[in-house]
Amino acid sequence: MSHAFTALDDLALLALVVAHGLDSDLNARETDVLVDRVANAAPALEGHELSGDQLSEIVRRSVERYRSLSVHDLDDVVETTRDAWDEGTRARAFAALVAVAEADGVVHTMERTFLRHLGTAWRVAGASPPA
Repeated sequence: MSHAFTALDDLALLALVVAHGLDSDLNARETDVLVDRVANAAPALEGHELSGDQLSEIVRRSVERYRSLSVHDLDDVVETTRDAWDEGTRARAFAALVAVAEADGVVHTMERTFLRHLGTAWRVAGASPPA
């Protein structure tokens, strides 16, 4: 997978992995939190707020990417974001992904495991997945 995606594309993709890929369920609360967290991250990652159309396009691209995502591709995204984002950005992104995992009221074992892996790979100080 070539990596011609924005930081927000990567965050949205990781949020989809957490919201759907780990428990095979994507409910309205998770979707709302996913969109909200991507929109809130826009100023820090892109330098500006997003319009509704821009946000929709990012989510659409991320869904398309998610459909063909392999474990290798996911590892590439984790490594790319680790190397591209500073410590503060990684910590904020990690917190956003935790919020997505918690949105449906149940944090599954696979969600916790992925978040633990991500916190370690991103070297996020004090990162711990929800209980």
